Amino acid sequence: MVERRGRTAGSAHLAVIPRATTAVLTSFVQAAIEPQESIVHTDAWAAYRALGKMGIDHRPRKAGHGRQARDWLPWAHTIFGDLKTWLRGTFHGVSPKHLQRYLNEFVFRFDRRWQEAELFSPVLRCAIDANPFPYHELIAE
Repeated sequence: MVERRGRTAGSAHLAVIPRATTAVLTSFVQAAIEPQESIVHTDAWAAYRALGKMGIDHRPRKAGHGRQARDWLPWAHTIFGDLKTWLRGTFHGVSPKHLQRYLNEFVFRFDRRWQEAELFSPVLRCAIDANPFPYHELIAE
């Protein structure tokens, strides 16, 4: 999910989901937005139909293929293109076991892409607030 702010992208929300079912997708959308303040644009995937019944301003559109799809949800395509490039270039691929961690790192970097000079403080704050993660637990996973 990508928040659109005018002509640019705001923040992103990415999560590994088990299946693209109505229950999974609607719970993800509900957790990521303020329903009264948001307009949700999606493709015409049937699993999204329940959003409108939940009081969310949902505007689906059958996007087609190629350039038509890219023009309808440009930031979603940009995010996933950047994510794939970053994963392949930096890590040369990832396992499903650690995918959510990589998604979290990508979102952290994406959301702060215009604040490079100010990145140290949020990273330090996250490190201080995080629970200890001993090396032996990392290997056990």
